[in-house]
Amino acid sequence: MRLLVSIILLFQIVTGQSVTATVDVNQLAVNETFTFKIEAKGSDNMPRINLAPLEKNFTIVSGPAQQTSYQWINGKATSSKTLTWTLVPNKKGQLTIPSLAVTVDGKRLKTKPIHMNIKGSGQVAKKDELFLLAEIDQDEVFVGEQVTVTYKLYTRVQMSLEDIKYPESVGFWSEELSVPRPPRFNQTTISGVVYNVATLYKVALFPTKTGELELSPMTVHCNVQIKKKRKKQRSVFDDPFFNSFFNETVQKILRTEARKIRVKPYPAGQPANFTGAVGAFELSSYVDTDKVKANEAVTYYVELQGTGNLNMFSLPKLNFPETMEVFPPTASFEQKQLWDQFTGNMKWEYILIPRQAGRVFLPRIELAYFNPKDEQFHSISSRSVELNISPAKDQLTSGSSGFTKEEIALLGQDIHYNISSSPKWIERGRREMPIWVWTGYVLAAVLFLAPVTLTRYQQQRIANAGQRMSHRALKRALKSLKIQSDVENVASTIYSYLKERWQLQTDKMDPLNVEQELSGIIPPEELEELIQLLKDCDAGRYAPGTMTNQDMAGTAGILLKKVDSRA
Repeated sequence: MRLLVSIILLFQIVTGQSVTATVDVNQLAVNETFTFKIEAKGSDNMPRINLAPLEKNFTIVSGPAQQTSYQWINGKATSSKTLTWTLVPNKKGQLTIPSLAVTVDGKRLKTKPIHMNIKGSGQVAKKDELFLLAEIDQDEVFVGEQVTVTYKLYTRVQMSLEDIKYPESVGFWSEELSVPRPPRFNQTTISGVVYNVATLYKVALFPTKTGELELSPMTVHCNVQIKKKRKKQRSVFDDPFFNSFFNETVQKILRTEARKIRVKPYPAGQPANFTGAVGAFELSSYVDTDKVKANEAVTYYVELQGTGNLNMFSLPKLNFPETMEVFPPTASFEQKQLWDQFTGNMKWEYILIPRQAGRVFLPRIELAYFNPKDEQFHSISSRSVELNISPAKDQLTSGSSGFTKEEIALLGQDIHYNISSSPKWIERGRREMPIWVWTGYVLAAVLFLAPVTLTRYQQQRIANAGQRMSHRALKRALKSLKIQSDVENVASTIYSYLKERWQLQTDKMDPLNVEQELSGIIPPEELEELIQLLKDCDAGRYAPGTMTNQDMAGTAGILLKKVDSRA
């Protein structure tokens, strides 16, 4: 019977197919969500939709949720497939959900456009109960000048944060100043109205180009509790006690309004050595020692402190003396925790190796920067650092010629040596192999046999590693007892000695385990004393006062020597 009904149902389904797009509300605030449905009637399969055309003006919060329904009306069967999304408008004004292409069972259909009226935050329902603001300290700056942006959440309703999408503004270098997790709410008053306000994010932005730049919005997903609509007549349920029973939770999307920053170019008079530093800075340089020997390393430090775009520029090129070998510098940055300004300390470390003795001066560093407060270029410099380089040990015995590197190179080109002694002749027919040939053969044989010898040596050391550890176990244990004599160290030292001395493979060491592992290895008298000492250590940890630390450490040392000698 059920099979017959199913067959009749299939034959009576309306063969005509259609699609309909609907929304649950077409007038709402920019931070409120709405439901968007596409229903395909007479479809055997779920419809396929391309939502790309609506993503310009709307953001998909969730979906799609799928639903299938069958109806039997006046002897006719109908079926429908429904897809549901939760959307939020991206901006206010008259927005349109465009006509969308829908594929139903291989057929291409289209929906009708839907017009929507999106108002500003707080203009629908109760005014300004929940909103998000982006506060900027200035909207007109120079390239590289800091703009401090603070994102704050204001609320007068019960709500909870679900997700925060932090902004990623194009055209700015960003440095985080504060990211409270979780955010803390405080009370504030605006035009006589009390709000709970929390700072969600504070960032320092440094523009990298001129022109009008736009701050990307910050998006916050939150759940808000609202009261359900009830009939106007008063009832017993109007008592505040029942408020929680008539509340419902709705999801809202909050976005900051678009903000624009006008970025100005630098004024005329830019110095030649200006590398983009904007702010206020102090520069210093020093060495770890001012007296060093030739061929010994010295560390040269350059520190830059101040407030500004510290990570957006570099130092001018430094010209060190030619008699010094200079390694590439390593840079480090330490940010100071100030609330509104990006302040820190930038440090560069140069490793220098002087190759000649004498007195040298490390370069004086000059840095040009632009101060936006007075709109002027300034220059700061470090002092020249003097180094007294004494001769190396090998140079003391050989003496110094007093020539520079260039003079020595010229001498090498000008001087030609004559042969003053008669050459050594070899008689014809006599075979004599030079000593350098014999030396080459010997070195080749050594190099050929060295890997085999080294490999065998390493294998032997690996094989004897446990034996070497066993021989050093007593010495290590006595040293540990001498350094630290507390109860816990005495017990751990004994356990470590036993593991190393007899190469025990277990990590679970206690008096019972020791007795099982070493029975038959250590003489019964010493083993019994050892077990009793370990038990005394346990008792000393949980019931102090039975034995002093020095007595226990001394007893442990004597006993370990006895055990090691008789094992």
